[in-house]
Amino acid sequence: MLAHGFLAVGVSGSIGFLAHYPALKFRDLAILCVVGLFTWLALSKKPDSDWVRCVFVPAFGLLLFVVFYAYVFTTRVDAPFLPSVLSQRQYAFFLLGPVVYMLYQRGWRMEDFQRIFVASAVLVVVNQVFYDTVVSGSSLLLSGQFFVLDLGEAIEDSSATRTANIGAMFAVLYFGGRLFQSREAPMIAFSLSMVTISTLLLLVAIPRGLLTAAGAALLVYALWLARPDRARLAALMLPLYAALVALLWSPLREYFLGTFGEDKTWAAREDTAASAWESFREYPLLGFGSDSYASVSFQDLFGDGFYTSDIGLLGVLFQYGLVGVGLYVFLVGWLCAGLIGMRWSLARRVSREQSVFIWALFALCLVFVFTSPLQARFIYSVGLPIGAFGWGLVMAHRRELSLAREKSSEAPERTEDATRSPKANVRRTPGLEAG
Repeated sequence: MLAHGFLAVGVSGSIGFLAHYPALKFRDLAILCVVGLFTWLALSKKPDSDWVRCVFVPAFGLLLFVVFYAYVFTTRVDAPFLPSVLSQRQYAFFLLGPVVYMLYQRGWRMEDFQRIFVASAVLVVVNQVFYDTVVSGSSLLLSGQFFVLDLGEAIEDSSATRTANIGAMFAVLYFGGRLFQSREAPMIAFSLSMVTISTLLLLVAIPRGLLTAAGAALLVYALWLARPDRARLAALMLPLYAALVALLWSPLREYFLGTFGEDKTWAAREDTAASAWESFREYPLLGFGSDSYASVSFQDLFGDGFYTSDIGLLGVLFQYGLVGVGLYVFLVGWLCAGLIGMRWSLARRVSREQSVFIWALFALCLVFVFTSPLQARFIYSVGLPIGAFGWGLVMAHRRELSLAREKSSEAPERTEDATRSPKANVRRTPGLEAG
């Protein structure tokens, strides 16, 4: 019960529940719950090679990453060290991966993790609707407007709304899949209501880049990743696809600039990108480090409109250098490959709702990959806890496969030993058997 409560608070807070009420500090509470649950589970397990690989190494690597890039920033700017460390506290959600893995070792199964994650997404959607229609002074849902691009002028807390969009997107993917599986009227009605409400939230406030990335991700999955044979064919055709993208890059870029180039947010991103590129050329290997609003921020150094989260991978290059981008690409690639492999492996061995859950989680991570050129969400936004949660499930699944292989390899040895035993060679007569 205690572990359920800690994990539920950690997951729901990480993906935007109560994000519109900053005075509650619910996200910080979620961080404390994740760190506390990780510490409890790590200390209660006897250290072994598996514990070192899946618990100690991720935690130590995370601590080293945070401390190192805080130190890098202090070498670039005359700023105190501790605020730069504390400003990176959101990276504690990375520990959700080891937490999920250790809970699996304690007997949790896929349905337990699914129940918590889906319930958290539902809470995020319900909270977003309540805030928009009851608390907010200017409701977007009741205004009848769609694709409100400048959320900063339309609502009080645009960052919380953009964070809640991810929970709404997961709800559309998961409950949309459940609509085609459920045969019970209450579940169909609930899934339909969740899909409708979440779609309305997205149509009002979803960023254009995220919407485009979602469409591209679903198309790529349907064409090339739905089955292993399609993925193998796509891998063989990858050079051809790369050549086509290179040929179409110039007209696509002109179309993109013609469509969005007049937007003032695009102009701000261009200025941010230019400043970030100049800084990257000066510090290419390690980047500029991690700033802090409590001491010296990037806005103090480069201007009020400078936000690294608005320029995607270029922002990662600016802040963490080539080392950080290499680590980012490696971990994201490993995560997506692990999730799609788990999806294929468990497609016919788990219940339908669990299969849809894994698919929705992978599809959401694929959306984050496609939107990385504009927003590196696995680093700067709610994508980090979602990716860490999926990583924990992948580790648990691979551990389960490893144990299954060990059991299958031990079974023939036992059979062979039984055949070679002296008792197996005793010649029995019908009289003895009858007696």
